[in-house]
Amino acid sequence: MKNALLKDVSTISNGQAGLLLRRNSAPLTLKNEIHPEQIRDNLPARQGGVGFLFHATDWETLSFSFHNVRHRSESFEEELWNTKPFIASPIYSGSQVIGANIACPVPLEMWLGSPRGIKRFRETQFFPALELARKAGLNMVAMGASTPYACNYGALPRPIKPPHITTGHAATAAMLKDWAMHCCDQLDLEFGRTKLALFGAAGRLGTTVAKYLLYKDAPQELILIDLPDKMNLLIDQAKELLASDLLGNSKVSVHTFSADTRLPDFDGAILASSTSVPYLTAADLKRAQFWIDDSHPRAASVEAELASRGHTLYIECFARGPAGLDTAFPFRLPSTRDCYTCFAEGYSAWQEGIASDFIIGSPPVWSVSYTHSLLKKNGFSVGPFHGKNGKPVSLEGLEAQQFNTHELMGS
Repeated sequence: MKNALLKDVSTISNGQAGLLLRRNSAPLTLKNEIHPEQIRDNLPARQGGVGFLFHATDWETLSFSFHNVRHRSESFEEELWNTKPFIASPIYSGSQVIGANIACPVPLEMWLGSPRGIKRFRETQFFPALELARKAGLNMVAMGASTPYACNYGALPRPIKPPHITTGHAATAAMLKDWAMHCCDQLDLEFGRTKLALFGAAGRLGTTVAKYLLYKDAPQELILIDLPDKMNLLIDQAKELLASDLLGNSKVSVHTFSADTRLPDFDGAILASSTSVPYLTAADLKRAQFWIDDSHPRAASVEAELASRGHTLYIECFARGPAGLDTAFPFRLPSTRDCYTCFAEGYSAWQEGIASDFIIGSPPVWSVSYTHSLLKKNGFSVGPFHGKNGKPVSLEGLEAQQFNTHELMGS
């Protein structure tokens, strides 16, 4: 069954993907069509399945699933809007089908920037994707990347229930802290004595991450960073964080980011921003020892990422799953055992038999802590360092650069 369902799904290299961007008029055709009953009929008895709902993050990823991907144009955009969500692959535990990846073919930049675009995505992609999940027998669906915007993080009523949904924000906040502590451990930094920057701090995810970073084990200083028009939000956020820090061991400061504003000094950074245009340069990256990027699609360009290698860690946030987990899709992660943190949240809720929406809205600290315990219980952890470009990242050579990095930060 595993081979039958996956016979046409394979990892596509960047070079191969580029060859598929042809100028022709042939319609988009799925490389591997999987019908919902193929998932439903092979799920564990009386347990239902778990789903991971995501959208195309960029134009290149369309070639993972479709033949006849063309260069961007008005007519091709309209074709994508008219293309229905589809089952991208089964999800396995060993040889057992336990769920499915469900993909919406409309890239982020086509819909996220306006209320009209979000509404169109909701009606033509998000709701149909949930209906597809229902037909496939999935009772818990984790929302990947920016899909929570389509339902206002679970607050909007929806016509299809079940499946139940979870935003992934609690697991993401928990794993971002795990990654920050892991980076400190690997770079001989003491987490409790570090200055940690949080980009996108005023956003939905950023506010959750900030609270959890100061929960129990905390950095010496947390620097909240966002755009200049968010300064008042950052100030209020800092006051709230300091008021909730009962031990009073941490310092919270605020900073705005723009092209003509110098970054403050810090040891490492978490990137929880959402922007269609990368904004960090190689020079920016070299100022800190590590960067954990959970922004969509990325905070630094591929060129900046590669130029900073050997000077800093610029890595993807993900979770290594339990033994036997196989997402069976070519995500830009080390292996198919690895997954995005939002899926780890959905998987854990599914394993626990939670029969309602799990994490919606902005989760409080206790909810993030509970989700963190579920991740550990179900075998999720940090994995090997992996770049945002989908390539492994080595610590080799970083030690020699640390002295120079400290010089830069003190300059």
